[in-house]
Amino acid sequence: MLQHLSIQNVALIRSLSLVLDQGLNVLSGETGAGKSILIDAVNLVLGVRGDRDLIQHGADRAMVEAVFIDARPEINACLEKMGIEPDAEITLSRVLYATGRNVCRINGVLVNNAALRQIAELLIDIHGQHEHQSLLRTAEHIGLLDAFGGKRIAAQRKEVSSLLEKAKHIRQEIENIGGMGEDRERRLDVLRFQISEIERAAIQENEDELLKIERQQLMNGEKIATAYAYVLNCLANEEGQGAVTMLRDASREIRSVAKWDEKAAQLADQLEEAFFAAEAASDEIRLMQDAFEYDPQRLDQIGERLDELQTLKRKYGGTLEAVQQTLAQAYEQLDALQNADQILQRLSGEYQNILHLLYEKSVDLHQMRKKAAAAFEKSVTKELGDLGMQRARFAVQFKQLPAEEQMSVERFTAQGLDEVEFMLSANPGEPLKPLAKVASGGEASRIMLALKNIAARLDGIDCLIFDEVDTGISGRMAQVVAEKMAAIARTRQVICVTHLAQLASMADVHYLIEKQVKGDATQTMVQRLTPTQRTQEVARLLGGEGQSGHGLLHAEEMIAAADAYKKSLAL
Repeated sequence: MLQHLSIQNVALIRSLSLVLDQGLNVLSGETGAGKSILIDAVNLVLGVRGDRDLIQHGADRAMVEAVFIDARPEINACLEKMGIEPDAEITLSRVLYATGRNVCRINGVLVNNAALRQIAELLIDIHGQHEHQSLLRTAEHIGLLDAFGGKRIAAQRKEVSSLLEKAKHIRQEIENIGGMGEDRERRLDVLRFQISEIERAAIQENEDELLKIERQQLMNGEKIATAYAYVLNCLANEEGQGAVTMLRDASREIRSVAKWDEKAAQLADQLEEAFFAAEAASDEIRLMQDAFEYDPQRLDQIGERLDELQTLKRKYGGTLEAVQQTLAQAYEQLDALQNADQILQRLSGEYQNILHLLYEKSVDLHQMRKKAAAAFEKSVTKELGDLGMQRARFAVQFKQLPAEEQMSVERFTAQGLDEVEFMLSANPGEPLKPLAKVASGGEASRIMLALKNIAARLDGIDCLIFDEVDTGISGRMAQVVAEKMAAIARTRQVICVTHLAQLASMADVHYLIEKQVKGDATQTMVQRLTPTQRTQEVARLLGGEGQSGHGLLHAEEMIAAADAYKKSLAL
């Protein structure tokens, strides 16, 4: 149950600390007092998307903390999976900063929003004025029916889900080795084409880079030829005035005086080395010049070859190395496919057997649901009768199952093959229609309460919050709704925001939400009412002043009758 709620800087709530009890906790107050703000704050700590507009004007952050006690074993197990040590108390907290930053904690451990929601969904169930729409959504119906069906349906669903995962796993294995029938032949054709295309290209190592260098040389052929001729002229021209001849003559001349000057001998050696180097360079340049030939056709050939290589790179990995790897892998896969007939035959047999068993188990699950649906219809019809809809008809509609011959793994879900929708005829003579199409505002609230009263016995959640779900209800129906709420509160903690005196009179604990102006600031305050204050508030909800007269007496009578009714529930 929710034991303590602390709120700071949320809209008009500057600082609020609320201690809640077991049973029926009622919150009431004038319109605009801030009841919706309180629910927004609770939603915030439950992991609902937070809007920075919730932060009180002038504050840099908003904080909400909720403390729960008496957690069920499955909640502690969920905490352990998250790496959070279970405790006697479970504390959820969330801080929303004006900068947009969002900080969530469970028992002081930093978590993300998803983890906060996961735990919150096990601890508390909140229903606002329009929250009945979730119960009217078709997708929610099969889960509620299965919960009503109990352990047998849960076990069958688990078996169906397990078989479905096996079928998907085997189909993936089949796809990994090329699939069955036409799929496999198509894969073989693709592999053969890839191998032929890559091998036909006869790619050489680093061929694209070498071709790019050659292309650049050809594109700059005139400049290269001019450079060769100029350098060769400098080194060894026809007139014998090149650097080679000059270095040879210089080294001979200086050596002729070496016998009189030791340094001249060293210089002669250096000039000879320079002469031999220049002579070698001259020979190399001449060979390069002889070998270089500008060929426009070769330039076209290089362009075509580079285009061919680029196409292969684009198709098979981006580099020539990746293309060669693709070739190797294609050979391996082709070999595996050509020798996989036996494996495929075995997997195909397993797949068909599991698909057949999955269909059988799904049909069994369908029959279990049909049986549970009959009891569920009676239970909902009784609840609706108690809520003033005695002539209403409620039914669980099943979509016809497809024939087994039409089955593929895609047709199944973890819930089997069923598509379930709740149908209602609110008045005699009207045909059954989907809930969302027949429910008026008041009817929707009553349908939601009927379903919730059943669900409360099934989902095991200890804390239920109702935010003015009594909208559109008055008179005798208001009394019936109050009695239903009181009945739910015997086994669950119920927190209810209401404007109905009948519901307020059923409270085990009553809180008043009011707006106060202090200086230039407006604040929402919550106070726990004394018996006298509670009587005055019930009188106000009845339309009286709440101070004296018949309204006060009427309120006292309603509270006394409510207390007597609650005592009868305990018998």
